[in-house]
Amino acid sequence: MRCPPIPHDEEERLASLLDYGFGDERPLPDLDPVARIAVRIFRMPIAAVNMIGSDHVFFAASVGTDDDMDKARDVSFCAHAITQDDVMVVLDALKDERFHDNPLVTGKHAVRFYAGVPLRSLAGRALGVLCIIDTRPHRHFAPEDRKRLRELARMASDRLELRRVEVAGIREEATRAHEAAAAASVPDQMELSRLAKIDPLTGLPNRKQFYCNVEAVLLAAEPSAVIMLDLDGFKDVNNILGPATGDEILHSVAARLKCAAGENCTVARVGGDEFAILACPVQEEEARQLASRALAQVAEPIPVGGQDVRISASCGIALSPRHAQEAVELIGNADLALYQAKIGGSGRSSMYAKEFRAEAAERRVYGMELHRAVTNGELLLFYQPQIRLSDNTVAGAEALIRWLHPTRGLLPPAAFLPALEAGPLATVVGAWVIDEASAQAARWIRRGATDFRMAVNLFGVQLRSGDLPKTVTETLARHGLPLHALEIEITENIVLTRDDAVLDALHRLRDMGVQVAFDDFGTGYASLSLLTQYPLTRIKIDRSFVQNMLQSPRDASIISAIVDMARALGLETTAEGIETEAQRDYLKAQHCTDGQGYLFGKPMPAATFENIFCHYPEPPRRAATG
Repeated sequence: MRCPPIPHDEEERLASLLDYGFGDERPLPDLDPVARIAVRIFRMPIAAVNMIGSDHVFFAASVGTDDDMDKARDVSFCAHAITQDDVMVVLDALKDERFHDNPLVTGKHAVRFYAGVPLRSLAGRALGVLCIIDTRPHRHFAPEDRKRLRELARMASDRLELRRVEVAGIREEATRAHEAAAAASVPDQMELSRLAKIDPLTGLPNRKQFYCNVEAVLLAAEPSAVIMLDLDGFKDVNNILGPATGDEILHSVAARLKCAAGENCTVARVGGDEFAILACPVQEEEARQLASRALAQVAEPIPVGGQDVRISASCGIALSPRHAQEAVELIGNADLALYQAKIGGSGRSSMYAKEFRAEAAERRVYGMELHRAVTNGELLLFYQPQIRLSDNTVAGAEALIRWLHPTRGLLPPAAFLPALEAGPLATVVGAWVIDEASAQAARWIRRGATDFRMAVNLFGVQLRSGDLPKTVTETLARHGLPLHALEIEITENIVLTRDDAVLDALHRLRDMGVQVAFDDFGTGYASLSLLTQYPLTRIKIDRSFVQNMLQSPRDASIISAIVDMARALGLETTAEGIETEAQRDYLKAQHCTDGQGYLFGKPMPAATFENIFCHYPEPPRRAATG
């Protein structure tokens, strides 16, 4: 057996481990998802984030490992891997002179295959290794596999860096507190200790104190619940109304949550627009009722500066001991439930379910697999019809992206769009959507579809980077599509950036003849003045108003006001989410221009759309001769 070489910077490397808080060698739960994703992607029985100490190794996170696995540094594969610049691969340990007689190979663990990539600090010190292990030899480990392992390693390194920053902040805070305490009187020390535990804006416990409270409750082993609550669209409130108004709203929300929770619960502010509630003792139904009361309190109008501001919130609930018995995991599960609630729309709550964690891991995997999807042509477009309500004819279609995953089938946008929008592929995929949709629209128009428009959704980055008007012009010219036959849909999150580059690009597109639609109007914080600043041709009425308009006079009034305002501004309107004939007839009576929804058709492949909605004129018959 060949012992691993000692890195030339060993002393500095060991010091770096202390910077990351690994002196006590405790696992780091934030790294657990990385190990689980590795097991799933590579179909391996074992994956680990292995930190390399002076004479032994320890698992910061692992899946499939045994407690009795030999952790001596001399026998560790990972101790070899930290000396490598890239992925170290051992296809068959029995045939590798470094490991053929290693106890991990010849003993009960019977390691045969290994692949590991070093995890480095910002200074380049090798802290440890992300590795995958199998008890069967492998014939190869493809370049694509190496790339995926490196991507996972980058995820692990990012989490380690967050850990270092957190540790440094705790140490700095502790140092300041110690210095201040040494110079302060006993009453002053007590006040400093109190201030370190509260949020200065709201007076609520801060994140650190909330964690401590959750740990204390879990030690008492009584049934409890953590509710994580996030204000919907609060960033937009700050952008429009200003940070001072935002602070007033946060202060008001804190008071309302304390009122909703009662004296026996802890309410904390754990982030910019995120709050948390700890309830104990509590059963599931009581926790659900508490979440409903909290959401209802937040949704009440908030008087600020002489006007009423309406906001909503979403929340996630996790119970102990059912969902977790450890503070970090319980709070994390409530966060996963919160994410699920926000996917369903604003003002919702969700109870944690174990599949949420698997779905979170899948979202990470999807983000990594998108490069392959783009390269292999796995993305495709479905088309949903848009109908003129005046005569029930086809006005056009909206192009909607889907992912035909090789193993998971057809994926809806919610499964991968967040990762796509936040990643480097948004511009590439956005350009492909415009190209593919334009080609399809041009085909249908050439075959006889008259007065037809194709609506496409933009990513914000497309308007902020590159020359979108030039790209659109070249694309439409290549396919022979008239400029007025393309409609660009923008959302509120694009408009509210108030970016001059975005406004300029939209004006240039409109001057060229391209149509511009404002999607989901009325659901957020966009002011009416934006309708005159942006070169719009259409307003799309959100489905949430359409679904309730026949039962809710308030929603009906909103739709009537939007349609009247649009007509006064010379804009057309499209109502989304039409599912019944009664809804269609009502909107037609309100003079809404177009409709879209399941009543007319779900999003469908191009061939299906063509068969149902494109009725081409019969070609002229040749006169008989004889």
